[in-house]
Amino acid sequence: MNDRLRHDEDEESARLKRIIRAAEELFKRAGFRAVTMEAVAQEASVAKATLYSYFKNKDALYLAVCARMARLLTKAVEEVLALHSLPLGERLAQAVIAKHRMVFTLVRGSPYAKELFSYKDALAADIFADLDLTILTLLAQAIAQDPQLSPGAGQLARALYLGTAELASRSTTIGEMEQELSEFVAVHLAGARALARKEHKL
Repeated sequence: MNDRLRHDEDEESARLKRIIRAAEELFKRAGFRAVTMEAVAQEASVAKATLYSYFKNKDALYLAVCARMARLLTKAVEEVLALHSLPLGERLAQAVIAKHRMVFTLVRGSPYAKELFSYKDALAADIFADLDLTILTLLAQAIAQDPQLSPGAGQLARALYLGTAELASRSTTIGEMEQELSEFVAVHLAGARALARKEHKL
């Protein structure tokens, strides 16, 4: 690949990223309904025709924003679970906290969070269903590395992930959320270990 072609591709990629990030910021500031393609083009400093060459309408643009968010959430969880210097319990707690902290920052901090979640469910349900499955798999794989917890890794991963999601949705601050999720994970892991010891003795 020659330098000119590589430069053009890099510029194309940078432009696309700029459009998606501009749309994300506008959705957070103004809500889904109020955002127009013209406003996104202006925010991203691109021509309207350029925007439409990437996305045929606002729904498609919103899907791209959601897909980017799903990638960021997956990466956040993967990075924490890869910190093998930390005890398993801390990695699990920090993994679910990393996911929910990002949701809190990216969406729940918006005055239009309810509307954005509504459109997420209507337009991007598949993206976030896949995200949930990916994170559940990552959590289960981490738990399965512990011989004591391995037999129930999938079930424990679901309990931690679904339980912390409910707690996170009710938290009013990031600090409150982090404390409640840490305690929830610690209690569930302690219970799972106690149950595993009991079953081992039988």
